[in-house]
Amino acid sequence: MFSFLTDLFKPKPPVAPPITSETSMNFDAEDVGPFMTVLSNNARFGLPGELGAFMRQEVSKLALDETKRWKIDGDFDGSPVQIDIEVYMDDVDAPDLTFFSTKSVIAEIDRELLAFGAAMGK
Repeated sequence: MFSFLTDLFKPKPPVAPPITSETSMNFDAEDVGPFMTVLSNNARFGLPGELGAFMRQEVSKLALDETKRWKIDGDFDGSPVQIDIEVYMDDVDAPDLTFFSTKSVIAEIDRELLAFGAAMGK
C-alpha cells in the first residue's frame, strides 16, 4: 500500500508529443549515414551519436522493394521527441527515407535535407 501511495507522487517522465507531420527524400545509399550524422550533430537535436553508423548498416541490409521503420527517441530543443524513420529501397542503392514527427521537428529536418541536397548537388 505504501508503495502505491509513493508511486502516485513520483514525477512522471516527460512524454514525446504525437507525430503529426512527415517529410522525405531519396538518397544514394552511401549518403544515408552522413546525413544521419549531420542530423545527430544538429544542436537542436539530442539524438543517439551512433545513429549515422546504425542507419548506414541497416540500409545496406535492405533488398529492393523492402521497407523498414525505426522509432528513435531523443530530444528537440530540450524536450522529448520521437522520430520515426521509414526506409523504402525503391531502387538499387537508392533508398527513400521518410521522417515522421512533430511539425517543428519535421521543419528542422526539412532544412537539413535541403542543405544536404544542395551540398550534394541535388
